[in-house]
Amino acid sequence: MHTDRFGQAVTTASARAAALNDQAVDRLFALQSGGDALIDEALALDGEFALAHCTKARSAMMVGDPQQARRSAETACELARRLPERERRHAAIVRRIVHGDSAAALEAVLAHVVEYPRDAVVLSFALGVYGPYGFGGYNDFHRRQLALLERVAPFWEHDDWWFLAAYGWTSVEAGRTAAGIAMLDRALELNPANANAAHGRAHGFYEVGAPVEGAAFVKAWLPTYPRSAPLHGHLAWHLALFALQQGDCDGAFSIYSDAVAPSRSLALPMFTLIDSASFVARCLAYGFRPDAAECSRIASFAAERFPKAGLPFVNVHMAMAFAAAARWSELDTHQHGVAELLAADRQPSGPVVARVCAAVAAAARGRYGEAGRLFAEAAPEIERLGGSHAQRDLLIDLLIAARLRAGVRDEAWEVAQQRWRRRAPHLGEGWLRALEHRLHGGA
Repeated sequence: MHTDRFGQAVTTASARAAALNDQAVDRLFALQSGGDALIDEALALDGEFALAHCTKARSAMMVGDPQQARRSAETACELARRLPERERRHAAIVRRIVHGDSAAALEAVLAHVVEYPRDAVVLSFALGVYGPYGFGGYNDFHRRQLALLERVAPFWEHDDWWFLAAYGWTSVEAGRTAAGIAMLDRALELNPANANAAHGRAHGFYEVGAPVEGAAFVKAWLPTYPRSAPLHGHLAWHLALFALQQGDCDGAFSIYSDAVAPSRSLALPMFTLIDSASFVARCLAYGFRPDAAECSRIASFAAERFPKAGLPFVNVHMAMAFAAAARWSELDTHQHGVAELLAADRQPSGPVVARVCAAVAAAARGRYGEAGRLFAEAAPEIERLGGSHAQRDLLIDLLIAARLRAGVRDEAWEVAQQRWRRRAPHLGEGWLRALEHRLHGGA
């Protein structure tokens, strides 16, 4: 019997295989490439290492190979039948995750970490803004994640780079920004290559309203990160967003065109769609004019990679892609698909997803009064869609822009003030006055 680096007993005949599995997990946790080769080496040493098959399942998910993920998870569960309870439950949770049984997986994760708070792989499934919590339809999932980490924190040493990064970013998103930033900074000291920590730190700069400093941080960190790695395109999106929010449209488009656009991004299709569609939607909301051909390419990418409505957060970005390209027939078909999923109780977010899609469509067609009303109705429940504050702020921006275009200036200012007084103060009075100027015919 061996132990992993988190102190959990693992069943394998090979100490070397156990060490390789640890290294692979660390690369997955840091969102760095190379974990697949490590786990294949571990399995070559011990093909009956159940938790290594779990790691392979997760690695396959990260590169967008769901068939391999399911095969590995099934193998893990079969091998784990004769193993101790923790490993059996670990494998069963991974199987639920890769099969998309998110609600049952989350319930199992929450029960599991009560008994095994240092089972890091299982704990990780409850974290982040995409996954069982983020896409579970909760209107307070950031706070739920923070409460979970607070419960398990006493079982973790203060200087584990993975746990600090996870705890830090969750704290930033849950409103404990200063404490979260301190944890993220320490996590980066311990492992400068941790893309999760770098990503969380970018959010920290965003939340405190420091776009200049945030851009400098991302610019300095990103060249060390391979373009093929999972978060490269999204970190570039953060850089483009910082530029766009400072009014540097040309700089933002240059960054977007280099690393975020579907023709350039090497990320998973869902990441690429969300980042590219949200970028052009923000450009339109901010009074800039994205290239029409690029809008069409994004819409074509959405239609090809996501032929049917699916996850609520993806659905709103598909609506943005079709709306930006004025692909009205596809937008109408997509909204119909969302309505069908809602009627079948297959949208965890509930009706807010349809309301946002309708608001996006109304704004794109110039019906700004209707769009503003729909965005305002959706605003209290937008966390149910998933994503981060920085991502969901687009919907607040669209609400503000719709109100300004409809001539309801007081309401637009009230919405903007409510945000900048709580968080993201760079989206303050100066930003809003510049937005008004552009939307009303200024340069």
